Amino acid sequence: MEKPIDIIYVVASKLGSIGMGTTALNAIKSLNNSKEISYRIFCRGYDKSIKIDKKNIYSYGFLEILSLPLRFLEKKIGINIKPFKYINWIYGKLVEKELPKCKIYHTWMNVSKNAVIKAKKQGATLILEGANSHPKNFLKIMEEEYNLLGKKRFIPKKKEILKESRIIELFDYVMCPSKFVYNSFLKYGKKSKKQLILIPYGVDYKKFSGQRKKKGKKFRVIFIGSLQVRKGVHYLLKAWKELNLMNSELILVGRIWPDIEDIIKKYKKDKTIRFVGFNPNPSKYLKNANVFVSPSLEEGSALTCYEAMAAGLPVIATVNSGSIIRNKKEGFIIPIRDVEAIKEKIKYFHDNPKICEKMGRAARKRVKKFSWENYSKRLLKVYKKILREKNEKNKR
Repeated sequence: MEKPIDIIYVVASKLGSIGMGTTALNAIKSLNNSKEISYRIFCRGYDKSIKIDKKNIYSYGFLEILSLPLRFLEKKIGINIKPFKYINWIYGKLVEKELPKCKIYHTWMNVSKNAVIKAKKQGATLILEGANSHPKNFLKIMEEEYNLLGKKRFIPKKKEILKESRIIELFDYVMCPSKFVYNSFLKYGKKSKKQLILIPYGVDYKKFSGQRKKKGKKFRVIFIGSLQVRKGVHYLLKAWKELNLMNSELILVGRIWPDIEDIIKKYKKDKTIRFVGFNPNPSKYLKNANVFVSPSLEEGSALTCYEAMAAGLPVIATVNSGSIIRNKKEGFIIPIRDVEAIKEKIKYFHDNPKICEKMGRAARKRVKKFSWENYSKRLLKVYKKILREKNEKNKR
């Protein structure tokens, strides 16, 4: 009988790409360096330059290519197609078909219900990567927001959310990158505190460290991430417009999503606002900025906040951003949907450049503790603990 793999890790992204691809790669690095643990990773392609054993990768890169026509139609026609919903369905079927027997099955939310059930039946311990808050919490926030904006057609379907929630009940553990996520699963997820594991994400500190602002230039506020309603960008835009600061600029780096296109159009002619589009390496924008703002309504723990801190920027973030900053030390924590709070904190940094620089230095110092190496080590400890407990149980 074939020996089961110790850990299967499943991510619906290109391994090593931005966001979940970066997190997944750093999760796997700890396993790749551990000779005592066997693993396999399922992904939608990977960069050939990544330094992990390729024989351990199940790669379906062709799915990224298949998504391009659907993404094009969504962008050009403005139809809410949700291309990755269909791509993930195909991906899930492939994972289910190829899935070997394993001891631990670690996957991200809403990826292959059948693969989760299959792994459970085979006796695997299930770990969910809680990169966002619980689906019921997500639905509550987004339903409220789309109703406020008169965009009911974008409200997530309740039936699908309830299906996701029922699958989550099968999981033995949830990895929570922030207290915001942790509390949402405690409230909606039918999980005990022992089942919720709080492990913040990380940053490549060296990649962003040393980024310094030059005196005498414009005061620049920056946001990096997809421009969509969930990210709360419309509240930042409204706040910026009302502030009307002299010799200042707001920079937004990211793709514009269909649910916010009509709002974005209202600000396109404002010369103090720059929409620069998607950039996989936005460090040049961080280098010349003064303050980073994360106005998210729903998030796990935005990697862009970590990167901004590493670049020496103070951060203004909502509670729901899941940021690691401490209020009044590395920036400010504010409520969601609070235009006045955004205005107040931006103006405070604008009017107090020395405090802005001081908090930026504090941010760099704090984020150094949150390296990807530390993230990998903490995750490896969790894996080893679960494997040890499983082995001890099997010996009884």
